[in-house]
Amino acid sequence: MILTVAMLATLALAAPAESPRDASGWREWSNTLYAQGDYRGALDAAGHAREIDRTDPWARSAWVRALAAVDPDTARIAMPGLQDPATVQHMAIEERARLDAALGYLCLELTLEPLSAMHFSNVPAATPSYAEAQAGLAILAVRRGDSRQALIHFDAARASGKLDPPLAELERETRFQAALHAFTTARDLRDANAASRSYATLDELRPNHPATLRARADLAQLRGDAPARERALRDLLAVDRSAPGAANQLVDTLLELRRPSEALFVARDLAPERLAGDPVLQSIERHWVSHFDAAVAWRGRDGDVGLERLDAPLLQLAWVTSSPRWGRFRIAADAQAPDAGSIAAGRPYGSSPSLLVATDSQDENGLGVLAQWAPRAGLVIELGHTSPSFPVANIVGALRFRVDSEGGPISFGLEREPVTDSLLSLAGASDPVTGRKWGGVMRNRAYVAGSFGGEDLNVYGNASGALVEGQRVDENTHWEAGVGFWRRAVSGQGWQARLGGNLTAIGFADNLSHFTIGHGGYFSPDRFISVGPAFDVRGRRDSASYRIEGGVSWQKLREDASTYFPVDPVLQARSGDPRYAGSSREGIGARLSATVEWRVSNRAVAGVRLEGVRGEDFDEVRLQVYTRRWNSTITEPAEEPPVAVLPPVF
Repeated sequence: MILTVAMLATLALAAPAESPRDASGWREWSNTLYAQGDYRGALDAAGHAREIDRTDPWARSAWVRALAAVDPDTARIAMPGLQDPATVQHMAIEERARLDAALGYLCLELTLEPLSAMHFSNVPAATPSYAEAQAGLAILAVRRGDSRQALIHFDAARASGKLDPPLAELERETRFQAALHAFTTARDLRDANAASRSYATLDELRPNHPATLRARADLAQLRGDAPARERALRDLLAVDRSAPGAANQLVDTLLELRRPSEALFVARDLAPERLAGDPVLQSIERHWVSHFDAAVAWRGRDGDVGLERLDAPLLQLAWVTSSPRWGRFRIAADAQAPDAGSIAAGRPYGSSPSLLVATDSQDENGLGVLAQWAPRAGLVIELGHTSPSFPVANIVGALRFRVDSEGGPISFGLEREPVTDSLLSLAGASDPVTGRKWGGVMRNRAYVAGSFGGEDLNVYGNASGALVEGQRVDENTHWEAGVGFWRRAVSGQGWQARLGGNLTAIGFADNLSHFTIGHGGYFSPDRFISVGPAFDVRGRRDSASYRIEGGVSWQKLREDASTYFPVDPVLQARSGDPRYAGSSREGIGARLSATVEWRVSNRAVAGVRLEGVRGEDFDEVRLQVYTRRWNSTITEPAEEPPVAVLPPVF
């Protein structure tokens, strides 16, 4: 036992003792601990290195690096006076370059940017650390928002060696931001060529980046290419559904492309706040969401008693539906029961210059239909038929176009519509003497109309030419032109009033306003002029909207003399060649109407319209009660101003 202990003691004494660490050893040990994440141990080891050799720049660098990990604020204070300039100057060039590069990145980490720039700038171009220093200067330039200068430093760093992946990615991002800035400047200057070059760089660097897709949309807008802008915005929303403003821009683009239903669906899905405050989109919603219309109406016209007098009750039921692919459809059925009363004996009527006995009451009942198709915004195709039970039934139809220009909307088209001035012109009649049917007058018209201006001042005009024909009714030609204006007079919270004026001129080739065969029973003066002021008040109160319209006019007309039977010379001669006398008269006319519409629920409205017209040739009163009901919730069911189911003349 004693021998064993003696041997172990001898071996222990024979083993060499561990030599103490010098400054270099403590510095290396500090680096090891720092790499292991033991920053306090690294700081203590670097402190030993500094105590052993107070002139060693690397020991000071290791100490402040570890201090930055433990106490950044103290490291920032110590950093400016850390190194001894005289000692650093005596270092070899390459070693000094490595030290400056390391200190530059440390200052960058501590956000001491001026000091970091100084250290990076001290690295000579011929040293291996130059690329690293240039990359550091590029990072500084990026932080300062100077992309151009950053790219210069990145180019210098790349020329001296391959960039590390993180730096390469930073360079890529910097180039992207520089190109994006150049694109924004070119876009704001409306320089399409420069914007196109910048966009090419964006697309090369980050083709699916939201900023690239937005730039593609902006470039398309700059070029006036709405379809390309739509595609870019849809791609942007697919990448970033909440991209600021993208949904609203897509809505605007779809409206520009005259695709209102798609604009509505995008607004409902992606921009509900836009739909909640945009009257245009709300109007599209009311028209394109499927709904049911119903109207009960009555029209009383009083002209030449027993001939031009007309009572016309009407019930219209209509269904409206739409789809983004096929457009908008409206199918309406009109149940009508016009009544003109009886004709007294001694009046010219049918084939008789003077009826021997009074006729029975003239009345008809029937059901007409009309289908409307709007395959796209600005185009409407109509086809229908007046009641087959009328003495004279006709096909009706129209092809209508509307163009929304910067100045205002312009509409034009062709239409074939019944003339509704009398029972004879609307439905036709049977001759009480011969039983022959005549009448059923149709107006085949080409028209153009437009308005220009805004809410404060709006000027409008229209012109049309028509061929007017009917069964056993002489053909006639008709022209009409009108101009007018509206100017905002006063407005308040939720309402406005306008004042305006209009001039209308009408002319027919022949006077066919009478009720013998060959005539059509419709107002057909040789010349008719109406001019006068008008007013309009519209607004909304609570859940109702309203509109009051009216005006007075000075009217002058002249009716030509005409034969009793213009299409039957034999009958005309046999009857003694009788003629209706011409006339000329003038006077004051007036018109007043009021429409009110109530929101019954968020899916239904009800309304009423009352209108009265007084003129030199006839007086007329129209009343309509209507309702609309949608098959889903509507943002704002009540339209402003209200629009009745039936047009002002029905």
